[in-house]
Amino acid sequence: MNCKEVRTQAELDTALAAGECPHLMGDGYFIVRAGSHVEARGSSHVVARGSSHVEAWESSHVEAWESSHVVARGSSHVVARESSHVVARGSSHVEAWESSHVEARGSSHVEARGSSHVEAWESSHVEAWESSQTQLFGGATSEAKGAFCVTTVHGKRAQAIGGVIVAVPDIDTPELFIEWFGIETKKVRGKLVAYLYKAVDDQYFSDYGANYSPGSTPEAKDWDGGKNRCGGGLHLSPSPRHAQRYASEATKFLRCPVLVSEIGVIHQDGVSDKVKVKRVIAPGCVEVDVDGNAVAA
Repeated sequence: MNCKEVRTQAELDTALAAGECPHLMGDGYFIVRAGSHVEARGSSHVVARGSSHVEAWESSHVEAWESSHVVARGSSHVVARESSHVVARGSSHVEAWESSHVEARGSSHVEARGSSHVEAWESSHVEAWESSQTQLFGGATSEAKGAFCVTTVHGKRAQAIGGVIVAVPDIDTPELFIEWFGIETKKVRGKLVAYLYKAVDDQYFSDYGANYSPGSTPEAKDWDGGKNRCGGGLHLSPSPRHAQRYASEATKFLRCPVLVSEIGVIHQDGVSDKVKVKRVIAPGCVEVDVDGNAVAA
């Protein structure tokens, strides 16, 4: 897509009509309609509506409404309203209202109000008001100004003050992982078996070349006993939709029986949504749909 610098609303409308991706420059005021994709730079002010997508840079200011999506970078400022979605990075500042959703990373700052939902990572900071809900990961911090704000703290480094605080321990054992995600288990010949999932391509291969064809029992030749975070095993998830996050172009999904004793938790601050295992055991992989329902052979 072609990119073009624009400094007025008229130039923006012309660029969008021509199928270009405008760079909004200077200190102009712009209204971005549904379905549009723009990048805001400088000290520009943008009002995003409908399903529009805005990438905000430098000291730009964005007001996000309805189902618009904003990626905030640099020292940009975003006011998120209704069901808008904002990903905040760098030192950006976000005011989240109503039912908006914010993912805050880096050293970004979020003010959460209404029934907004915030996921804060790294060194980001959240000020929570009213009935907002915040999830803290890594070294993120929050301060609840209202008694009915709920903050869920994942791991030991994140810190929360005020409101209702739910402390989630590090999910660092197979047993905690199974309990946290509600994974199905059962005893098979005296051994505890868990059922995990893999997302693969049309030929049942993972991105790293392992074959998960129905009935197969793949095994990791580089199994490290679950010690290292990366590699060293087959990586599986608690549901097909979790698995899909790691293989966005996957077309098939497998339900995989594994021994709980051979699960290595991929440890991080809080919760990881995948583990690694030594092998898939008999009777092997079973094809399912994205909701986990068995697919007829």
